[in-house]
Amino acid sequence: MTINFKLDKLSVIGRAAEAYATGELSEVKERAERLYLGKRYPFVISPDYPYPLHLFSPRLSAMLEGVTKYPDAEETWELITARENIIKMTAVTEIKRTAAEILGPLFEEKCSQSGNIIARKQMIGYMIKIVMECFGYITSQGRMQIDTSGGSGNPNRRTNFFKSATRYAKMTPGERDALLEQIGSADVKKHFLAITDLIIKGQTGYQRVYNIDGLTNWDTL
Repeated sequence: MTINFKLDKLSVIGRAAEAYATGELSEVKERAERLYLGKRYPFVISPDYPYPLHLFSPRLSAMLEGVTKYPDAEETWELITARENIIKMTAVTEIKRTAAEILGPLFEEKCSQSGNIIARKQMIGYMIKIVMECFGYITSQGRMQIDTSGGSGNPNRRTNFFKSATRYAKMTPGERDALLEQIGSADVKKHFLAITDLIIKGQTGYQRVYNIDGLTNWDTL
């Protein structure tokens, strides 16, 4: 699988590194305060990076705040960021399938008869991209067709909200270094390196909370 090494393909990590390097954090701070109203912030990297990583995307922030007229954006975001759904998306990505397809049947049931379907698919696809990036996955070149045939010769087709979807791959340190080389500012590089190190190692605050690689023991069920 070929990785697209363009820094501008990242939606939040590059913006976060630049904002922390320059100290221009007032906008994302205000977004967080408006959206979470004193609640504990989700997707916080560490005490040194205390603002929600996903809110460094102006596009996602506009969706969640209702600035852009996407239907049920906040509810959809909560669904996509549920622990069990993140586990599903990362697990299916590891076997070289698309993250969207594993959630497709869920959204087929919820969304297929309501609103602008194209707009909903775009919103869901972008939210998935943000989540995958937060967990260290970057887009690979090309999209993948989603097989709904149910297997060769099977007359029963599986339904899926998506017909094709973006593929992702886990960011390796070498791939991160290729992105790092595209940054001119030494301060931005420093923050980009620190943020991606934590993400790649699974050591951000939110990765510890989600614990997507952890198993549930019998006595905690």
